Amino acid sequence: MRYCGVKQTLDARCIVCHNEMKTAGAPMSLKTYADLMAPAPSDPTKKVFELVKTRVHDKDRPMPPQNPLTPEQLTGIDAWVTGGAAASADPTCPGNVVETKATREWPTNCDDTYTINLAEASSPNTIGPGMEGHPQKTIQPPWGNEQIQAIAWRAKNDNVKILHHWILYGPQNEFIFGWAPGKDDNEPLPADVGVYMPGSAMRLDIHYNNVAGTQMEKDASSVEVCALKKANFRPKTATTTNALTSFLINLPPRSTDVEITSTCTHSGQPFRLLSSSPHAHKYAHHMKFTLTKASGETIMLHDMPFNYEEQTTYPLTPPIEIVAGDRITTTCTFSNDSDRTVTFGENTGNEMCFNFALYEPMGAISCGGGGGLPRGGL
Repeated sequence: MRYCGVKQTLDARCIVCHNEMKTAGAPMSLKTYADLMAPAPSDPTKKVFELVKTRVHDKDRPMPPQNPLTPEQLTGIDAWVTGGAAASADPTCPGNVVETKATREWPTNCDDTYTINLAEASSPNTIGPGMEGHPQKTIQPPWGNEQIQAIAWRAKNDNVKILHHWILYGPQNEFIFGWAPGKDDNEPLPADVGVYMPGSAMRLDIHYNNVAGTQMEKDASSVEVCALKKANFRPKTATTTNALTSFLINLPPRSTDVEITSTCTHSGQPFRLLSSSPHAHKYAHHMKFTLTKASGETIMLHDMPFNYEEQTTYPLTPPIEIVAGDRITTTCTFSNDSDRTVTFGENTGNEMCFNFALYEPMGAISCGGGGGLPRGGL
């Protein structure tokens, strides 16, 4: 592959962070040929392009962390680097065309729009030069205990130079929604579905990265939620379940590729899976969710590397219908490089194996004794 083919891959998949701003704490830009020829910040004896080849193949910390490169893209980068990483005749590659994601239109039928603040503008979060920060914040819902459905959300980020990611968790530590570079709003919901929003305290988990910075940075990002009041609820209410979960985690010291599995065999009324949000901690490096239909058919719902620092939601398009007798298997793969046994726990030094799945109708999932417990109904 010539350089312009590699540049098209980098422009499409990498420069959302690896740009001149070094978004989300990225250590270098990958926008130009000169950027790729520069000494690597982490190892000045090597060029940036050499580390690019290494990182796109890294099993535990792949780049890009969400939706890995295709085999064709990987082969193209490998061939270019192995062939000497030569520039094209015009290294600006004026003929390249890279599709950009269109911003989704904000709904016009919100009964109310609520703002959840990572920090108030008058008192922003701060992170010093050369530092990372991981503040946790308890959020009281701005809608109080009123029943609402969310039909859209969008991030209103203030300082993306240091904002690495954030996740909003519900009262039972279920993934509600989050942000990482390139994901500024939610995927469209089916027109007949709204998402239940809790009326009690939520937890906001924020990660700031200013390791490459030379000055203190401030951030007062927020997220807007488009909500419907009860009189205008959509006919189907979706919620997140933690039933597709394993609490039985035991990772021996210095163990590799340990698979922890949880199985939920549904025994109730039909329901639809709308999305999945894998969640684990720093020892996890792969997540797989498999549906085995009562008929015997197997459907792979999710099979991707996992990175604790890049958690997000993956829509199931179209939604997947689950009926009695269908079995959902969650498999989390871990490698424990420490000298101690790692078990289940809330701290990042412990581990989890969650598949936070958004489904409807609320309360329909029944695992027949497998997995955890679904959230309560309205």
